Amino acid sequence: MPHRSAHVCLDCRVSFKHSAYREYRCPRCRRVLLFAGDAFEAPPRRDRDAWRVLSVLLHAGLDFRQACCGCGPGYRPRSLREVRERLAYARRTGVPASRALATP
Repeated sequence: MPHRSAHVCLDCRVSFKHSAYREYRCPRCRRVLLFAGDAFEAPPRRDRDAWRVLSVLLHAGLDFRQACCGCGPGYRPRSLREVRERLAYARRTGVPASRALATP
C-alpha cells in the first residue's frame, strides 16, 4: 500500500489521507486541500481554537512530516496563546515566523 499523508480543509475543519503529493479538493466545499504531513493528527472538528492554531502553522509553511529516523515533526504550538507568544518573539528578534513557531 502506498504511503499516505494528511491533507486538510481549514474552512470545513476536516482531514483526509491521500497517497500522492498532488492537488486534492475538499469533497464538501471543493477548495484545495492543504498538505499537513504523515504525522498529522486532526483536532476535533468542534475545537475551533485548535484549527486556528493549525491554520497559522500551515500558512507559515510548517507541516507535520515524520523524520526519516521515525521521530515526529518536532515542536508545534498547541494553543493560541503559544502562537501569539512565538509570533511576538519573532517580531521582537527578527527570527522568521516559521522558525519561531517550530522552536519551543
